[in-house]
Amino acid sequence: MSRSTKTYAPPKRTAQEAAAHVTAEIARLLDEGVMPWRAPWDPKRAAAATPGLPLRATGEPYRGANVVLLWASQITRGYSKRTWASFRQAEALGAHVRKGEKATPVIYYGQAKSRDERAPLEGDETKTYRFLKLFHVFNAEQLENVPDGFAIETAATPPPPAAIDAWAERAEARVRVGGASAYYAPTTDTIHMPPHEAFVSEEHRISTLCHELAHHTGAAHRLDRLQNYFTDRTARAKEEMIAEISAAQLGAMIGLKPDHLEDHAAYIADWAKLLRDQPRAFLSAAAKAQTAVDWLIERAGPPSAVQGESLRTDNFANQDLAYLA
Repeated sequence: MSRSTKTYAPPKRTAQEAAAHVTAEIARLLDEGVMPWRAPWDPKRAAAATPGLPLRATGEPYRGANVVLLWASQITRGYSKRTWASFRQAEALGAHVRKGEKATPVIYYGQAKSRDERAPLEGDETKTYRFLKLFHVFNAEQLENVPDGFAIETAATPPPPAAIDAWAERAEARVRVGGASAYYAPTTDTIHMPPHEAFVSEEHRISTLCHELAHHTGAAHRLDRLQNYFTDRTARAKEEMIAEISAAQLGAMIGLKPDHLEDHAAYIADWAKLLRDQPRAFLSAAAKAQTAVDWLIERAGPPSAVQGESLRTDNFANQDLAYLA
């Protein structure tokens, strides 16, 4: 196929239009019963796919809402690669985008100085503002003439389960084993987990622990996200979305298989309604999920690189009346 010389010109969108586009894409998938923060490799459709976070052309992982947006694109278009490049990045590599290929939008949050050129008074700080922009990227499978070595992806080797337990302990978590439910109890600041043998697989146990660790970061003396969780259905839906996205990102970092997440399909209707009522709710949840993941990594290190002894746990039945699933 001959190389196209036409310059790619993405559609112009305002910040409000960008946010609306993101919300519409996620809401559409939720309405179809699909949770786009569940890593999209499906052996029936993408046998060559490697588990993990979406990657920039530089090999750096994407963060925040862009993780979910690019996973959503993989789900809907069936890409097996998780590496993405802008039109200019493709050109810089000596590659090009195939004619007729459709770009995937990603968002960029930035901060800039105010355009008010009046000289500030002595002692005044220059005013800044935050902005949202929309950029467009293409999957590696949409490119031609890519150089050797580009988009070579390897899956993380999952650490031993005992190492993940030790990682949770380094993240300040206190885990109690016993009972039939998994939950975080704010009143005692403890994570409760069923016995190991109660889980269908070790992957499900670890992903459940990651979900509860995300709730654990929301405690008042940590990231303070759990106000009104027990009294407000909307607040509960937001927090569960944050925990699901956090668990998905942590699972991708660890290299868990695609079937590792718990079935929280019961929340889908609440999430879809939430996005209809609050168009920026997904962007907010994704940002808070990234903050939760960063909080855990800051204290315990990357979960994909841990080694250690098994977490010291206590055996308790479910005793707390108020808890987060």
